[in-house]
Amino acid sequence: MPQPIQTAQSWAPLWLRRLAMVAGAAYLLAIWLDGAGTMLPTRVLPLPMRFFVQVTELFPNAAQDSIEWRVRGFSCDLGHYEEIDVRPFFPIRADDKESRFDRAMFFYHRHRRVLEAMDQYLTDTQNRLHPEARIGGVLVLSLRVPIPPLGTPGPRYQRLPIESYPPSVQRLDWYLTDGAARTRRCTEAP
Repeated sequence: MPQPIQTAQSWAPLWLRRLAMVAGAAYLLAIWLDGAGTMLPTRVLPLPMRFFVQVTELFPNAAQDSIEWRVRGFSCDLGHYEEIDVRPFFPIRADDKESRFDRAMFFYHRHRRVLEAMDQYLTDTQNRLHPEARIGGVLVLSLRVPIPPLGTPGPRYQRLPIESYPPSVQRLDWYLTDGAARTRRCTEAP
């Protein structure tokens, strides 16, 4: 004859078990409401509790564009800006988007003193390495290249000239060498 199955007795009283079940259901509902985009948990819950509900919202402000930092140098001979390749000036991880130049621009593109130091470094290095193509200053800009929609394969990163990007790619100028400094640098002897 088979033995009857014995179940363990709960240590919690019935009212506590039911309260825990209601609290768990309320927690799952709050997670679902937050993930569905309603603002109800944000408006109702205090900040410490809201932290534990926002698990479905891992990347609410994910980037829509890939940012590429570029430099145009003011050619002293030609009198206009042309793109210069600064990758040799920053040899650590020069061929990908984790180069020292990209990292510096990502973190300091709004800091005037850093941009002025970067301008001096880029101009001096370009003029030292390429005395035949002297520049008087730089224009630092960023390209906002759209990221393909989720699920579609994106192209591998490769550095393209600025002119090869379509006009739909947004270009933002972040720093331009002062006109007086540019003129002074172009008139100085190499």
